[in-house]
Amino acid sequence: MAGAAVRPRRRARFASALWAAALAAAVLVCAGSPGPGAGSGDLVAPRLDPVDVLVFAPHPDDEVIGAGGVIQQALAAGRRVRIVFATNGDGYPRAASALFRKDLMALRHDDYDRLGAARQREAVAADGALGLGPRSLVFLGYPDGVLADVYAGADGAPVKSPTTGRTSTYGPALTDFHTLSHGRPAPYTSAAALADVEQVLRESEPALVYVSDGADEHPDHRATYDLVRDAVAATGYTGELLTYLVHGGQEWPWPEGPTPGLPFEVHTTRGDGHPAGVAWPPSLRVPITAGENAVKLRAISAHLSQWEVDGPYLESFVKSEEIFWSVPATR
Repeated sequence: MAGAAVRPRRRARFASALWAAALAAAVLVCAGSPGPGAGSGDLVAPRLDPVDVLVFAPHPDDEVIGAGGVIQQALAAGRRVRIVFATNGDGYPRAASALFRKDLMALRHDDYDRLGAARQREAVAADGALGLGPRSLVFLGYPDGVLADVYAGADGAPVKSPTTGRTSTYGPALTDFHTLSHGRPAPYTSAAALADVEQVLRESEPALVYVSDGADEHPDHRATYDLVRDAVAATGYTGELLTYLVHGGQEWPWPEGPTPGLPFEVHTTRGDGHPAGVAWPPSLRVPITAGENAVKLRAISAHLSQWEVDGPYLESFVKSEEIFWSVPATR
């Protein structure tokens, strides 16, 4: 949910400042996580262990927004869960500006590297709140904001990130998957990205995969779906594939604000329906309890760099349910 992000123009209320302050303290504790070359190779094994549930997130926070409740339910049922982040979330200028108290025009490549490091640590804190340890997180390290360019690249030339200036995968706080697995980073190319997703899918052997929807309005979200869809075809994956929607139009999600007692609703504004591009009702509506929603909101709040600039929007994903769309094998 980052990059040159598609953001709703509306605002709802923030959760309490006291709560946010408590989460800030939690993330500061995580700031002691190992940096590059400082034991970060312990994050995942060279070959991934099998899991039951695999969640692909375009950016750190999307896994909580779209599937924070079902992740808790899977863990409570004894299922093994892994989160795979396509990017480090290092391409959102507004978040970098707010985090480092710098004018947008004054931001430099190293500021975006620092943002990526902060977002990796926030992911550790947020997913820790859901019940996942750092070993359950995989960071692919592809470029935030231009992942669609990586996917579409046909000439084999690496894409250059406009924010970090990088042309290959990296982990500013926690090492990227390709480096952990192969001893070197991968170039920002379509072939490399697809190979990494295929490897994760093949080694994880999940029965269930969640990924951002192909109709999502954010290009990074669509590209993440495209990569997973292609990897599913290439590996012959036969398990269940479900999508979640984050960017579904200017009036999505609806109702506004944290409404844990209400379901998501279709909404029409000036003749335009929201969420856009997906069938309604969704294929699957999973009830989320009050306790699960409290944990979900706490996990969302742990993404402090995003909470500061988009908190009212993020907390609007706290509803009495989480919704998903089933992807047929031929889609």
